[in-house]
Amino acid sequence: MKTEPVPFDKFAKIGIYPKDLMRMPKDLRDAILSGELSPLMRVNVPVGDNSAVSIPMKIQLAHDKDGHLQLLTYQIHRELDNNLKLNDTELDRVRKGDVIQKEFQEGGNRKMRYVQLDKETNALMYRDVATVNFEEKLQEVDKIKDIGLGIAQKEALTSGKPVELEVGDQKVTVGVDLREPVGFKVMQGDMEEWKRQQAIRYDDAHEGYMGYVQTDENRWEYKQVVDRLRHEESVRLTEREKTDKKEDKKRGLSL
Repeated sequence: MKTEPVPFDKFAKIGIYPKDLMRMPKDLRDAILSGELSPLMRVNVPVGDNSAVSIPMKIQLAHDKDGHLQLLTYQIHRELDNNLKLNDTELDRVRKGDVIQKEFQEGGNRKMRYVQLDKETNALMYRDVATVNFEEKLQEVDKIKDIGLGIAQKEALTSGKPVELEVGDQKVTVGVDLREPVGFKVMQGDMEEWKRQQAIRYDDAHEGYMGYVQTDENRWEYKQVVDRLRHEESVRLTEREKTDKKEDKKRGLSL
């Protein structure tokens, strides 16, 4: 994705302009432009002439099945935002950290998508299954380029489950992870290591994003930022609910 022109028009829609990108730490900017899920950021989204609303969110650049670049946004929610209408079983699975596959009706078309929960924002991430080509991704990795997947392994990967492979005297685990630029992760280690890595928060694995993300040096400070943003979002949602109730009451009296 780094070889493509920077989609400034898409960033501008959420209030991130060229000067803002240039002010970011280089490692963070490069990560975002290469398709990694960003850390939690406060973004001033334009809502009209000379006005904006400050919203805490994560962002990610990703291609759709036709190869078009999209800018995905994941806002903080007080509780899990079930905007994809998952059933109770599916909700239980994503809360546990699983990646699930689900069919969605979009207009007159049906699309199979992977769904994964970002626990920091309580937002559901999703990606079209057609955009994740396992065979191609495996071929790109030198250490396992000669490894062929069996039928059972392919079925497991396609359904969103990670698969452990033997590569010489080492173990490699591969699987769908929507936080990755290509939606697919290859990791040295067994299934237990995969689970451990999945449980590590994004910010613990990316040092140097001071002011954007938690590091060993500013772990406590970052936690305070996340907690404050969550609290502010909770208060905002509560105030909106109160306003809606007042408006409903007024409409009821007018009737």
